[in-house]
Amino acid sequence: MNRTIPRISLLTQLDMEQIHEHALDILTEIGIQFNSARAIAILADAGCVVDYEEQSAKIPSDLVEKALESSPRNVLLAGRSPEGDIRYGSGRVHAISSAQSVFFKDLETRERRASTLEDLIQCAILCDALDQIDEFCPMVVPNDVPPTMRRLQAAKVAFQYTGKHIVGGFGSLDILPFYMEMLDAILGDRERLRERPILSHVINDVSPLQKDGNLVDVTLELSHYRVPILLYFMPLSGSTAPVTLAGTVLQMTANMLGSLVLYQLVEPGWPILWGTGPGVLDMRSGRFAGGPEAVLMSIAHVEMADFYALPSISGAIGSDNAKEISFQSGLDAIMACLPIAIAGPDSIWGIADLDGANLVDLPYVVLGAESMKQVRRILEGFSLDEEHLLVDAIAEMRFRGDYLGHPSTKNYFRREHLIPDLFLRESYEMWQTKGQSEEEIALARTKEVLESHKPDPLPEDVGEELDRILAAAQRELVV
Repeated sequence: MNRTIPRISLLTQLDMEQIHEHALDILTEIGIQFNSARAIAILADAGCVVDYEEQSAKIPSDLVEKALESSPRNVLLAGRSPEGDIRYGSGRVHAISSAQSVFFKDLETRERRASTLEDLIQCAILCDALDQIDEFCPMVVPNDVPPTMRRLQAAKVAFQYTGKHIVGGFGSLDILPFYMEMLDAILGDRERLRERPILSHVINDVSPLQKDGNLVDVTLELSHYRVPILLYFMPLSGSTAPVTLAGTVLQMTANMLGSLVLYQLVEPGWPILWGTGPGVLDMRSGRFAGGPEAVLMSIAHVEMADFYALPSISGAIGSDNAKEISFQSGLDAIMACLPIAIAGPDSIWGIADLDGANLVDLPYVVLGAESMKQVRRILEGFSLDEEHLLVDAIAEMRFRGDYLGHPSTKNYFRREHLIPDLFLRESYEMWQTKGQSEEEIALARTKEVLESHKPDPLPEDVGEELDRILAAAQRELVV
């Protein structure tokens, strides 16, 4: 079947080759600061020129080429049950929930307040119910939980209230043993992570050209299990990255390739996911800002990931600047989501951030999911063959404009035309009768879903084991 699929292209083949060559120069002449003695020892053994005091390594080009050869393009991201499985490299653009906001807009009072554990539970239930969200990342910080326990409590919520793939982080070395015990309880044996990776480990890499040594050390502990590693770069053009968009893309590419070398040296074939949420420094306010420049850099990132045959994730559906559901929040979200999605990443992160990922408002998540539904319809394109051209129908109807009664309309309209759930196409009179704004409609839908949706529960004995593990962690970690 001949099908038209929309695509955006920003970089030429020559552009990508130029970025690649300069990235190799950066790695061989400047290197990467890993801030991890363990990582530096691994790189030294592989032939890198290292500075033990600076904990940096200059990486030769042949190691980059070997790392690219061993890094897989097609990656399974498993759910708690097979129904939640997704696969990067399949051609589908997936969607990840937003992550780690510290504020939550109360569903009853509609006031902005510090987020809680109960808010996180509501986030997980809603994302489990929304078909347009494929992966769940703990969306808010449970501020009512002791800081040393927040990551473990968030993991328990994710395991308990959604069957979808979990995007998170193992945190620090002190909580890693408890996290692995939780995986034993969920999977029966943590060794099953190699065949069913039910979560991805996120590293928010540091600009410029350096790593968080503690996160590197935690990640190296996971090598045996081949947990997919999401390297998520957030370069700030004009601050932690060059002021030009091209310079930021180059720096980000070199940083990614440096990470890739380390982890492929340790475990060839380890799934590495390249994520990015670039921004620019607003020179008036000093704030991280998204906008059109971030979109352009994200598209370039997706194309560079394709150039290297690496899985890619891009931040898109949300607003760095809007503080509430508004024209601005909708404009920011769709201006980012649609062009980046058409560029073809494996996933888009951030349904749906407000105030620069500081605030979660669940009705905005519902609206973001509805937007993603429309974006995916655009990505489907349309069939362009003799069957769908309907030449015979056009000849039969000639000058009559009543195709509504033609059999082809009944046969094809549900396959060809998207039927929106929230953005209804109705008359002014019908809209006026309802007397609800988009926010009110989305709020009502949010409450309806939270009341009716029941996630697939964990077995009772598994839930009890998770409680036991958290109690042990509480005794050891909370001072």
